[in-house]
Amino acid sequence: MTTEEDLQTLLNYAYFFLKFRPRTQKEMQDYLYKKIKKRHFSRDDVDKAIKNLEEQGHIDDKAFVEWFVEQRARSKPKGRFVLKAELLRLGIEKDLIDQHLEENPLAEEDLALQALKSKWHQFKNLPAKERFEKSAAFLARRGFPFDIIRETIVKLEE
Repeated sequence: MTTEEDLQTLLNYAYFFLKFRPRTQKEMQDYLYKKIKKRHFSRDDVDKAIKNLEEQGHIDDKAFVEWFVEQRARSKPKGRFVLKAELLRLGIEKDLIDQHLEENPLAEEDLALQALKSKWHQFKNLPAKERFEKSAAFLARRGFPFDIIRETIVKLEE
């Protein structure tokens, strides 16, 4: 039996966790499940707290996907493949990710160019073959397809 006080305690943990950045439902669930191991709460209590957070609009996986993709585009540009993998790891459903990327296609060419520009100063004085290999490997780790990698390197070579 959950008391209002118990629910409020769990919500306080959740609010603290949300203070730093938005969270997915799975992240919040994992965080609160870890918290209840040391306390007298049950998984039902956590589920009630998460439902409460969703009703308040603090947890919304769809909004999280939009926020996450936008953040990645601004700070650490990555390709569709890596973005999808990161979102899956954070507990977002595959259908939700696919739907978002379908409705809001990534400008992968621009993102690849932006990502490589930040590293180009390290590569530009290398021999051409090595510069291409290092640039391609860097962009591949960021999840960009090879055709976009090749185009991006050619653009920066000019």
